[in-house]
Amino acid sequence: MSLARPALKIRATDSDLHNQAALLRAVGPLAPVELPGGIPAWVVTSDRLGRSLLKDARFVKDINVWGAWQRGEVPRDWPLLSVVDTPRSMITVDGAEHRRLRTPLARTLTPARVAGLRDQVTAIVAEQLGELAAAAAGSADGTADYRTAYAFPIPMKVIGLLLGIPAAWHDALRVQFEDFFSEAVSPDRKSAAVLGIQSMTAELVALKRVEPRDDLVSALLAQEGDESYTDEEMIGTLLVMIGAGHETTVHVLVHGLRALLNHPEQRRLLHERPDLWPGAIEELLRYDAPIATFFARYATEDTRIGDAAVRRGDPLLLNYLAMGRDPDRYGPDADTFDVTRRPQGGHTSFGHGPHMCLGAPLARLEATVALPALFARFPDIALAVPDDALEHFPSLMLNGRLDVPVRLEGERPPGTAAGRAPDIA
Repeated sequence: MSLARPALKIRATDSDLHNQAALLRAVGPLAPVELPGGIPAWVVTSDRLGRSLLKDARFVKDINVWGAWQRGEVPRDWPLLSVVDTPRSMITVDGAEHRRLRTPLARTLTPARVAGLRDQVTAIVAEQLGELAAAAAGSADGTADYRTAYAFPIPMKVIGLLLGIPAAWHDALRVQFEDFFSEAVSPDRKSAAVLGIQSMTAELVALKRVEPRDDLVSALLAQEGDESYTDEEMIGTLLVMIGAGHETTVHVLVHGLRALLNHPEQRRLLHERPDLWPGAIEELLRYDAPIATFFARYATEDTRIGDAAVRRGDPLLLNYLAMGRDPDRYGPDADTFDVTRRPQGGHTSFGHGPHMCLGAPLARLEATVALPALFARFPDIALAVPDDALEHFPSLMLNGRLDVPVRLEGERPPGTAAGRAPDIA
């Protein structure tokens, strides 16, 4: 196999990304594909191979290694450009430079800092449960958009609290990041989103330089010497933190609702065994990863991987949906949602190796508070449309839905024993 003979053309308009992942997995552990715009790339479908590549120094994050990029074959209006050509940050470099850029964030975004947010996350969740109820009560047909009223505001408020982002900016950031990740918007709108996000992050940095507070941005700005960021690195780091810190968790909360409504026996089990919730969140991340395809690694030398002849400069993408349901890793029932599943070594939806997601503990905290509380407060919540009618977010990178209308029906009053979420350590 080689990139000269792609096995599949993959597009953001493919209606079922899990079916796309299954087709890619059927090609092999490494599948040659054609991306939008006729751009060739390899897609990793094997969890074992993916984990290996994520720790292999021969495959790097530096976009300048990409052969098509060097040759000027990537058009400036390519719909995926915004997710591969980003400001310098810890996700664009490897080795010593990666460690330099990651270390200050690792020292400030500590497990203790995340754990200390539990009460505030719980308060935000309670507030949004009320907003969800109000949205349904105020609508003409008794429905509310779960994504807009619940799944989006919780992670945005949490990341806003952590970074010190003014609440008045939240809605604008939501629109700009959706345009940033979408492959359906016009090139002009995409450019406006990129410029808007960079402008807001630059303004945030300027604000914290003048008025530092007890937040992560102020802590990063206080770093001195070799651990200090350049302006470009600070903006790039914040772009990653804001984008990854809210957008992926939105999809976790949406897929959590969908999975448990589509598997009522698993929902009943969680009602009977609330101690299973932390493991259920891990299973959800494996079963329906928020990142569909992660961009990109670039080969620094020719190498052979199975039947694939990978050449220097070839791009390799990791398909976390295919990897998450890889039967070679998770067994013949890999397509089954099972909240009691406990695979040795966990899943790969937060990455693996040196670039593993620093925000994983925060996403876990939000999900293990928000989903139990939702089902405790609204035990009869239901989708207002069939699950397969929910519109996919137009992206190869993100596994998401655009609108998620729900009916709440039998609400339990907040504060009652049945209405409180379990206390999950």
